[in-house]
Amino acid sequence: MSYKNLNPIIKKFIFVVFLYGLTSASFNGFFGIYVKELGYDESVVGTILSLRRLSVGILAFVIAIIAERIGHKKSLLLGLITVGLSSILIVLVDDINLMKVLSVIFGFGQAAMMTVESPFVYNQTDKRERVHAFSLTFATRNAAFMTGSLFTGFLADFFSERVSSSVISIRYALIVVSAISLIAVFPLSSLKPKPVAETKKLSIHEFKGFFTKVNVLFLTYTTFIGLGAGLVVPFFGVYLKYMLDTTESIVGLILSFAQLGTVLGGLSVPFLSRRIGNHKTIVATQLLSIPLLIAIGLPQGILIVAIAFFLRSSLMNMSQPLIRNISMHIVDDHHRPLMSAMRAMVNNLSRALGIFLGGRIMGIFTYNTPYIFTILFYIIGTLIFFSIFKNEIAQNNHNRQRDRGDY
Repeated sequence: MSYKNLNPIIKKFIFVVFLYGLTSASFNGFFGIYVKELGYDESVVGTILSLRRLSVGILAFVIAIIAERIGHKKSLLLGLITVGLSSILIVLVDDINLMKVLSVIFGFGQAAMMTVESPFVYNQTDKRERVHAFSLTFATRNAAFMTGSLFTGFLADFFSERVSSSVISIRYALIVVSAISLIAVFPLSSLKPKPVAETKKLSIHEFKGFFTKVNVLFLTYTTFIGLGAGLVVPFFGVYLKYMLDTTESIVGLILSFAQLGTVLGGLSVPFLSRRIGNHKTIVATQLLSIPLLIAIGLPQGILIVAIAFFLRSSLMNMSQPLIRNISMHIVDDHHRPLMSAMRAMVNNLSRALGIFLGGRIMGIFTYNTPYIFTILFYIIGTLIFFSIFKNEIAQNNHNRQRDRGDY
């Protein structure tokens, strides 16, 4: 199996993923800087960003119910349009309370994309192509993050030469990228997914049956990783600009460089998973990313930080296609939308808490302090994941040794 042999539906869908990812990249990297330039401190930045994540987490179940009624394609369209319009409106207002409301609406749109995408990809692929499909959509999204970060940074610098206000230049850049993302409505509207066998609706009994030991531990692992990421990832742009005293174009360049590592890592996942197994790949890459977080948290110059960002993004994020595939594999067919919604909920609620705490920690202490807690949470999360799948890891090692003739 290779990427070029993926079915046409997935090939068309990755274009939608790319365009949608442009807006996410712009706001992940530059919205915090925009709010800072309006004159607000890190705690306000953290509050607005955490509201978006909180919205995603809370509304994930609403989206799962909506998707069950109107289908995956219409749910994705709803999410895409909501994200595109709210991302434009949020930078057209200066009132902080209106920005908070629009951040919640933005989160609803993101919830649709995050909750529906995994079941959509899983249902539109067969077992042979599934890992490649998840890897390609993941790599495409991060290619969009790379493009969006770079493009937004240079757009902001371009507009800054023509307007006197840094706020206005970043605002124009964010609006342009958001408008481009809305183009994805057209290819998504023309997409004709394969019909999916109807599954039985979730009853109360089946909802309770979802909370097995494995599923609960898997969601706990997701919580710790989300909490650790929330403390630092949304503040990368702010960290680079104000800790290292750089321009928006340099921030965009470093963030896009880091996303390049994620793209390359995501594309290499099928190879790694064949060599050492899905579960072992996840454990190894996440543990190897921790020393790089230390290098970022204790900056030794912009070059070292840029390289650490590149490697950290590659290692920590490259296993996401495998995690998504595993999350769909460990549950029954009729529990997949629920698992996707639960993952979106716990991931985004924990990230919202991390963002809220990260903004305050940075405001009270230093920009470096949250990295200490992120490292701790990543270690705990990875150990939980290992405890869940240690039998699978051991069996995979046994099979590989047997295949090599070591017995």
